[in-house]
Amino acid sequence: MVAASSLPPEELADYLTEMGGVLVSYGCPAYRSEEVVRIVAEREGYGAQVFAIPTGMLLSLSHPDLSSPLLRMIRVKDWGMDLDRLTLVDAIFNDVIEHRITIEKARQKLHELAQRPPPYSANLRLLATALASGSMAVFLRGSAIEVVAAAVTGVFVGVLTSFLRKNTSGRLLGDFLGSLLAGVMAWGLTFLRPDLSREVVVLSGILTLLPGMTLTTGLGELAYKNLVSGSAKLMEAFMGFLLILSGIALAIAIEQLSFGKPGGVMLRGKGMDFPIQLVALLAASFAAGVNFSLPRRYLWTTLFSSGAGWLVILLGARRLPSYLVAFFAALVLSLFANIFARSTQRPAQLVQLPGMLLLVPGSFGVLSLEAFLRGEFLGGAAKGFEMILTAGALVTGILLANVVLPAKKIL
Repeated sequence: MVAASSLPPEELADYLTEMGGVLVSYGCPAYRSEEVVRIVAEREGYGAQVFAIPTGMLLSLSHPDLSSPLLRMIRVKDWGMDLDRLTLVDAIFNDVIEHRITIEKARQKLHELAQRPPPYSANLRLLATALASGSMAVFLRGSAIEVVAAAVTGVFVGVLTSFLRKNTSGRLLGDFLGSLLAGVMAWGLTFLRPDLSREVVVLSGILTLLPGMTLTTGLGELAYKNLVSGSAKLMEAFMGFLLILSGIALAIAIEQLSFGKPGGVMLRGKGMDFPIQLVALLAASFAAGVNFSLPRRYLWTTLFSSGAGWLVILLGARRLPSYLVAFFAALVLSLFANIFARSTQRPAQLVQLPGMLLLVPGSFGVLSLEAFLRGEFLGGAAKGFEMILTAGALVTGILLANVVLPAKKIL
């Protein structure tokens, strides 16, 4: 075992700040990032006051031998869910805590981590996007032709957003232009198949753009009393919904100017057979693992996590209100994730986040805003309330699971 490093307080503060910034940038919730940095500082014999927000972190490091606290700040410009790198960060600071590596070596590894290539190729990510969109069309009770149309739309939206992410200005328009493209493609497909459900194609095609996970995370931050971070996440989700709705609205406006009243049909209720739904569950599980950059050796867990939530939904959908189904699904999923964390000493997010993809209420937000756009204010308010209620039920289920069976992991 490597002896504990006797770094000066200034270098320890730099290490903690870098570690906190990395956690925030790779999608770790603010309340958990703060707790991790605080615990690591305490195990090094220091006190830490930590304030994390989605765009950075502030740190105040104190010690009896210091005349005044050391203050540090880090700004995060890019953030997103990356479970592969989050797992490696967890391993790095666990090694530091257990004195297997020095803090100097840990800082070097953190710098190298930023240059690490993604675990999945761009082509595989596009395939995952197609599978996710096609699977969502199945869960939205679409027909076979709508499943194919949703998968194709998802690929085109994925290619466009990947291209836009290459520059800062274009990235800000990704949600707007992606939803515009989905709306235009759905409009064009209804010329070939007038019976096509446009709502199924559009909602499934923009699945990767929906900020349902951001909304749920924001409510979770508020539940943990991280008011600033939670409010920022909620505003980020609201802006995402607004940009998506603007793109869909522009597609509808173009169609109205060209041909008058928009065509297409609303969601239908028949759906596909049970075996097809199982295949869709397999495809969605794989897609969730790829989209969240789940390490390859843990890709198998997505089937169990997604399957657990889906089974609860299947059993409770006909007997319980949707928000209660969401609560029990999140509870079962989070318990499974915490058991995984206890047995493998790896973050519970590796199992929890991919499984949540089928539960988050992003589609309700788009349907709500779309109803307002059409002048259906009561319907829009009802969908919006259902979205908030579902997200709150998910957060409550996660909180209860962490009380009943905590993961016993600081990350």
